[in-house]
Amino acid sequence: MKKSNKYVWRIGSAPPLIEQHSVVKHRIVESYVRKYILTLMSNAVIPKLQLTLVDGFAGGGAYLAEDGFGEVDGSPLLMMRAVREARALLNLGRDKPREVSVDYVFIDVERDTADFLSHRLQVRAEEGVVERIDLARSSVRQSDFLVELPRVLKEIKARKMGERAIFILDQYSYDQLPMGEIANILRMQGAEVLLTFNVGSLTTFLADRVENRLPMEKIGLSAYIPWADIRSIKTDSQWRQVLQRYLAYGIRKESGARFATLFFVRPLGATPWDYWLIHLSNRYKAHEVMKDLHWDNATSFGHELEPGVFMQGYDANHDQEYTGQKDVFDFGESSREACVNGIHEHFGRVIFDLKNPVVLQDLIEGCVAQSPGSTQHFIEAVRHLHSSHDVLISSPDGRVLRPAKNYHLDSMIEAAHTSRLFL
Repeated sequence: MKKSNKYVWRIGSAPPLIEQHSVVKHRIVESYVRKYILTLMSNAVIPKLQLTLVDGFAGGGAYLAEDGFGEVDGSPLLMMRAVREARALLNLGRDKPREVSVDYVFIDVERDTADFLSHRLQVRAEEGVVERIDLARSSVRQSDFLVELPRVLKEIKARKMGERAIFILDQYSYDQLPMGEIANILRMQGAEVLLTFNVGSLTTFLADRVENRLPMEKIGLSAYIPWADIRSIKTDSQWRQVLQRYLAYGIRKESGARFATLFFVRPLGATPWDYWLIHLSNRYKAHEVMKDLHWDNATSFGHELEPGVFMQGYDANHDQEYTGQKDVFDFGESSREACVNGIHEHFGRVIFDLKNPVVLQDLIEGCVAQSPGSTQHFIEAVRHLHSSHDVLISSPDGRVLRPAKNYHLDSMIEAAHTSRLFL
């Protein structure tokens, strides 16, 4: 599973140049690890967290800054930095420290790259960026990720205090990682995957030919591709979005993930080589934390999949801070409003089809994987429905509630008998 020649690390030579879209991707990874720890440890009486962080296609841990001056850390170092910051925040003003015990596994198939990463970790530890305790618990392995994966899973399962693990899988080609292996990871209780999937190159060259079918069979998605209809689909102006629907559905089904968040990343320039940053998990809170980060980092918003399913992402061409150019698109309130309106319609129809009242949290969790909206956006949509008298909301003890700014997730919700929305 070799990387492109664009990414080469050798001790004594300058690392490869990083591009802006990768900076955003790394920022999401670093922020997520930090927020993950802080969220799990939000209960102040929890004394210890045991976690494993796996970077399956780790790279050398360093890049040249895009302006060519200085170096920036890669994902292995950024995760270690996030752990250090979270550990410090958790122990501010505490006499008895709370423990964040993390094991790190960094894998790369190239010997030169693995050697470069080992050297980079030592240098950053000497500079005080990486804590010695984290360096001691890190393992750099020169190996193919799929060859190493069974050993990694066995090690995680053998650790005490559960199987909490985050797998960062930034593979270069879409055909390098079968969905069945993702499913194996997610069968562990507490495991999550953050996966890069090069959807742009896949959809561009997808055709009903043997050379296209074999890679899709290899990764377990062939059954979800409408092979016989591809030629006619590509005559439609929205053909990319149509094919993406099938792929998104297949990834979620074959991975076995209860929750999946798609964040598209588009490099600078007029290129079709955009990719997805996909978060796969079986825990609602993890899904919500990642979704909030997507909103924080997005510059573009679109309805790219099936009705009721939205996608958000980062487009370097729409990043005013990066390009220095103003764009007519505003990801602020206009995009939030579009999101809430979409949820309002989709959510309302789901409620209208229900025969009995349902717990608000159960309803949100059942719909949230089909929307970029986080809990806050669903609550806002509920408030609109409630204010319009399209739904009835009651407390767990049966008391009918008036429209409010916030609602407890254990409230009951049902369609009003005279709902105006669907008359």
